[in-house]
Amino acid sequence: MNLNDYQQQAMGFRLASADTMYALLNLSAEVGELHSLVAKSIRDGMKEQYSENVQKELGDIMWMLAAIAADYNMSLVDIAQKNLDKLTSRKANGTIQGEGDER
Repeated sequence: MNLNDYQQQAMGFRLASADTMYALLNLSAEVGELHSLVAKSIRDGMKEQYSENVQKELGDIMWMLAAIAADYNMSLVDIAQKNLDKLTSRKANGTIQGEGDER
């Protein structure tokens, strides 16, 4: 499966009430759930289901990203490629580290 296939299939589960604002706000909530999971693993030690739970949270984050991208008529494949292009350019320019989008 490629990212665009995922995006198309994932949006088939989208409720009408899950608009752009929902996806944007819930993205933060899902990242928070991932943070909480990692924090608890630090506190309590790695549990047997840790990796599976991380994968589930990352999947929820991915769904939110797919929804936001769809709302802006963007494909996940295009987003991923532009990100790799940006990182490749930064590496070539010696600017992987640093601040600012335009480096």
